[in-house]
Amino acid sequence: GWRVRWVRIERVLGLTCPLCGAPLDRSGICTRCAASLRPQRRHNLVYLGGYREFRKVVRTLKFRGGRALVPPLARALAEGVREAGWDVEAVTAVPTTWWRVWRRGYNPAELLGRAIARELGVPYRRVLGRRYFRSQTRRRADLRASLPAGVFFLQRELPVRRWLLVDDVWTTGATFRAVERALRAGGAEAVWGTVIAARGS
Repeated sequence: GWRVRWVRIERVLGLTCPLCGAPLDRSGICTRCAASLRPQRRHNLVYLGGYREFRKVVRTLKFRGGRALVPPLARALAEGVREAGWDVEAVTAVPTTWWRVWRRGYNPAELLGRAIARELGVPYRRVLGRRYFRSQTRRRADLRASLPAGVFFLQRELPVRRWLLVDDVWTTGATFRAVERALRAGGAEAVWGTVIAARGS
């Protein structure tokens, strides 16, 4: 069947699970790691683990076209949102610049956000824009705690008031806070977050 053929191709290519390093027996993340994903919660944030543990997962999704990682990650994160009891009405993602989308072919946070929305049975809405500002990963650690006003902005009127905001990594929370300000300025009453990995966890 297709699964056997796929596993043979993966073995020829030498691809391994980005979590445990074992040979892949399925697309994206190995069966054992996919089954072991457990959401965690910190205040208004759901995440899967620390950055050190999930670093390769994040980098594969962002820089290596790792679309196959999205379904198992989305299922686990959606489970965490349901467990938190948040009354989410819609999902959106931290936007990236148009040239990053052009270079990668997609926005990783949006891919994940759309999959989480499907798992939760709520709509995904692209409501935010982003002006160019150098990546947080390239800034000094002491400068990452804040972003200039206006980096994120609303592109359209918000159709609902309670939002789940999706990104790949929580570093200092500066990006989340900046996007949350934009959403609340547009009338959002609640903004919860979900990411793959959180630094300091």
